[in-house]
Amino acid sequence: MTLLIHPDPQSGLLRMEGSFTFEAHGPFKAATTGLLEREDLRAITLDLAGVTYMDSAALGMLLLLRERAEARGLKVVLSRPAPTVRNILQVVQFGKLFEIREG
Repeated sequence: MTLLIHPDPQSGLLRMEGSFTFEAHGPFKAATTGLLEREDLRAITLDLAGVTYMDSAALGMLLLLRERAEARGLKVVLSRPAPTVRNILQVVQFGKLFEIREG
């Protein structure tokens, strides 16, 4: 899994590529903790266009990020999920918990 942070003035953008699995836990937590510590952010946007696979551990990491972000008054946006990832997010009804932006 490759994680690239592209911060802008109000929304930290984290571009993700590859398989989002338990093995990504450490790097994902480090990257998102860095974003959560920024005072100028209003949201964290995860660009999922390059994510080819997501397991249940990844879903758990997203839920934990949402919890940590909400504690700081931030929202988490899931952006441009690839078709396979979009299907997973629909099955687990993450659209009720996250803003999901297509395209």
